[in-house]
Amino acid sequence: MTTPLRKACHACRKAKRPCRAELPKCPRCLEKGIDCKYDLEPVTNTSTSASTERPHGPADASRPQVVREPFPAVVYDSIQAAHADAVKNYTPNGLDPNYKFPACSTPETFALAFAQLNEIPLATFQHRTTPFCHAQISRLAWANSKDGAAQEREVSAELLWTVMEAKQNRLLSLDLSQQTSFSQFLDAFHQLMAILLASTLSKARGGDEISGLAQLRFLFHKWTQHFHSHLPRTLQGHLSPWQAWTLAETTRRTIIFVIMVEVLLEMVDRGYFYYRPMVESLPFDARTGVWEANTEEEWQAVISEHWEGVDCSLVSWHEFIERGGPEPRKEQDGMLQRLLLVAYFSKDAAMIQKGEAAK
Repeated sequence: MTTPLRKACHACRKAKRPCRAELPKCPRCLEKGIDCKYDLEPVTNTSTSASTERPHGPADASRPQVVREPFPAVVYDSIQAAHADAVKNYTPNGLDPNYKFPACSTPETFALAFAQLNEIPLATFQHRTTPFCHAQISRLAWANSKDGAAQEREVSAELLWTVMEAKQNRLLSLDLSQQTSFSQFLDAFHQLMAILLASTLSKARGGDEISGLAQLRFLFHKWTQHFHSHLPRTLQGHLSPWQAWTLAETTRRTIIFVIMVEVLLEMVDRGYFYYRPMVESLPFDARTGVWEANTEEEWQAVISEHWEGVDCSLVSWHEFIERGGPEPRKEQDGMLQRLLLVAYFSKDAAMIQKGEAAK
């Protein structure tokens, strides 16, 4: 059996210091001006006290130190390795009831995806399209409502934290038993996840958390259950083809986003996360240019010109990954697709995307 591995730079490992894997250098090596090279080392549950420290950013004497749970006996360093373990233990009768899904620790992948994830909270509150929620959803949610959510002033990066602090009160008071449409709930759900994401990424940098984080995390689990139990079987007849597609596609991508938020919360809290079985089977529309269309006219033009008028064409995460390597695909490229490539191929995908951006 292949020994699971964890990545940390050689200098931090030698100094017995926490390491946050980033390219071209981790923060500690960058600050000290020393060489930063990544070695591979076995992951076991015999970690030293350094493994209980929060490995994201310098210690802050004004903040209590987070003491993590001990690592499980075996922790894989990639989703691929954890998936292979689950497949190996799958039988014609399904998984053994006593089988425990493997844990993963992927600090390098987390750091590489950091920049893309960090853009989601601001885009959400600016009502722009993110990899998981289309801007059309906010317009659709409040088109016939007097609610002021769709009329908010432009949110700047400097005002984002203030806006999120104010927004959480509205989210916590939202009564889903009232006549809340699915699109309105979807819009609010993505705002909640954007706040959790921003707070989690801030914590990973050694910064502050949102004030009502505990309540928001409880609300997240409650709304996740509501989301899965209220998935619409049919769409409203008054929706145009583009509106129906954006609502359906955002719903599909929301399932993926929920899992990503759960993984990020575990990763920052514990230093590892548990593999979610069947995540690779989740479908989405990966066709280049379709998700990025901002108007019905743009969407119809892309569909007509490149996709022979086909309104929707789904592919699973597994099928998307299997169709190529770490480089973006001409026929299947977009915000979510590039994030999934980094999540799966880690440094190789990130370096290719970084090289493209520098051109």
